[in-house]
Amino acid sequence: MPSFDHVLTTVAVDMTTMLPDAVRVLDWSRQGRILAIAANGSALVGSSDCLTAPMTPDPSDAVWLGERALAVVDPVVGLVTAGFNRDRPTPFCGARRIGTHGGRTVVAGNGRLAVLGHPGINPTPEVVQTGIGVTYACVHVGGTIWAIGGTDGLVLIDVALGCVDTRLELPAVVAIVSRSAAGRLVASDLSGAIHVLELSDLHHGTELTGYCDSVRHLSMAHSGNIVLAAADDQITRWDIADDGLVAEEPTSVIAHSATITGLELSAEGFLATGDEDGVVHIWSPLLASCPVATLRLDSEVTAIAWSHDGSRLAIGSVSGQLVVADIEAGELA
Repeated sequence: MPSFDHVLTTVAVDMTTMLPDAVRVLDWSRQGRILAIAANGSALVGSSDCLTAPMTPDPSDAVWLGERALAVVDPVVGLVTAGFNRDRPTPFCGARRIGTHGGRTVVAGNGRLAVLGHPGINPTPEVVQTGIGVTYACVHVGGTIWAIGGTDGLVLIDVALGCVDTRLELPAVVAIVSRSAAGRLVASDLSGAIHVLELSDLHHGTELTGYCDSVRHLSMAHSGNIVLAAADDQITRWDIADDGLVAEEPTSVIAHSATITGLELSAEGFLATGDEDGVVHIWSPLLASCPVATLRLDSEVTAIAWSHDGSRLAIGSVSGQLVVADIEAGELA
């Protein structure tokens, strides 16, 4: 994480509300509006008094498309949009992950990637065959390149050319994070390994092992020099030099008394982690042995999201509870 000289001083809960089902997806718009999608497909948009009827029966991911439009994907229904005066979904069987960047929206499904225009969603998207089986992760890497992870490995796709750029034969990839400014991509797999890859030479990376469980929760500092991972009740921090050399051993913290179910790093370098008991810890950029603040939800944490400026934190639970807190950092004494 960046070495900011401040510690957390205030966590003020701004909103607590209940969705009709488990909170499945959280996303912030650039201007700070919250989007929360429940497991029954209903969406909270901006405030607790703006809750839509179910948009889709089994949402798997969602994203803001500008400030007044959003998109939700469903493995059966496909892509459902709101804000474009469209009354029919765009079919895409197996749709699981969605992302948007640079005037394009991509939908990752099982073995396929759909590329659409944005914000005017084209009903006939360009489809690229990824060949990675069931999709678990979809991340913008830089320019027109996206990384897609699934049961059969990792691929990089150039969405402008509509083709696979690079393919890596890795065990089932369940999480990906990328920092284009640092030229680095990190992926974790079901075997309990983390792969640190330099975008300049993806075929020669570093494999970090020793995890007894699969690493499903992964993040990286914006500088690209720190990788944070959660497995079971533990957080590990790996330091990476500018040349890509990874420290021999990570710094480890027993962070929770229950299994960690969420991990997200803010733009300011604060780390939020949540567990299956509903406990949420916030850690300073120094990642000391103790958290600097704690929140408690009524059930298992299912989603965590920081606003783009790092000043607000949204957390959702399996019961449907949604908590939004204002985060204020203060100087070290």
